[in-house]
Amino acid sequence: MLSLLGLGSALASTELDNEFLHQEVGLGLGPDWVAKRLGINKRYTILSKDYIKETKNADPRAAVALARGLGQTPVTLAAQAARQALEQAGITPEQVGLVIANNDTPFETIPSTANMVARSLGIGSGPHCDVNASCSSFARHMQLLADMEPALPEYVLTVQTAAYTTRTDYSTRCADGYIWGDGAAAQVSSARRPGRLKVLPSGFGTKPEGAEEVVIDAVGHFHQKGASVKEFSIAKTVELFQETARRHGLDLNSVYTVAHQNNFMAQNKILEILGLPEARHLRNVQDQGNLAAAGIPSVLAQNLPRLKTGDRVVYAVVGSGLAWGAGLLEVL
Repeated sequence: MLSLLGLGSALASTELDNEFLHQEVGLGLGPDWVAKRLGINKRYTILSKDYIKETKNADPRAAVALARGLGQTPVTLAAQAARQALEQAGITPEQVGLVIANNDTPFETIPSTANMVARSLGIGSGPHCDVNASCSSFARHMQLLADMEPALPEYVLTVQTAAYTTRTDYSTRCADGYIWGDGAAAQVSSARRPGRLKVLPSGFGTKPEGAEEVVIDAVGHFHQKGASVKEFSIAKTVELFQETARRHGLDLNSVYTVAHQNNFMAQNKILEILGLPEARHLRNVQDQGNLAAAGIPSVLAQNLPRLKTGDRVVYAVVGSGLAWGAGLLEVL
């Protein structure tokens, strides 16, 4: 049975609050729009405030160059989160036999983010590789490990990382600047050693005909069909929560839930449809923005201290691909 032994998360160093985005960057949709549509108060970036204010990130290639010069990248964020996970698991980097990474905004097409993280941490040789499923990558990683369980090494490190602000358009009428934050999450898992969380993935799926609804060009800006993606995400997340509860014989009102950290208000809609209590829904998007694939696992890492033995957490995530996944976590 797959267990998570350690969890970690990391945020970029520079905070972007709504006042800065409105008054200094000049984003024009306004405080009322953000409050009613997104519910996001702040987010974090690996870029400088001066760069965003002066350039609106018109050229993402310049953003990548700046971030490299400032010493923060998706790889450094991933390594920071991974160190936390390793420490919590009580193991050394040398004990990790496999690294699997997601990175939606790689600064290099090669080598893989997994190998760069392994090098940063001092992890030795292994079949390290990237498995990218955008915002749904945590669910994909857990399903992949469950499918590989008999062949897994004793300890596996999975990481999800991105620096979406390097691909964000901060021009006046664009909404994306309110949404994205930069960060990472990491998990140490084992199929041989017990941990804090038992993982029971419930599957992973994609809708290829929706592939162009959420896109990041290789050296361009993020863009999406926001209204249709939001509608699909809400409906699919509700379905995933219900299916996972049925599969495991659970009452959703008796468990914790966590969904993709894309939008605070969209999550409120999910809770309304299902009649779920807000107090048992775990989230952090309001305080750190949308971290893409690192969203759900960062929520788990930050909330692990409040969870007690016997608690159950149902997770469901929908993202670019279009792709989705879900599962159950049991606190040991």
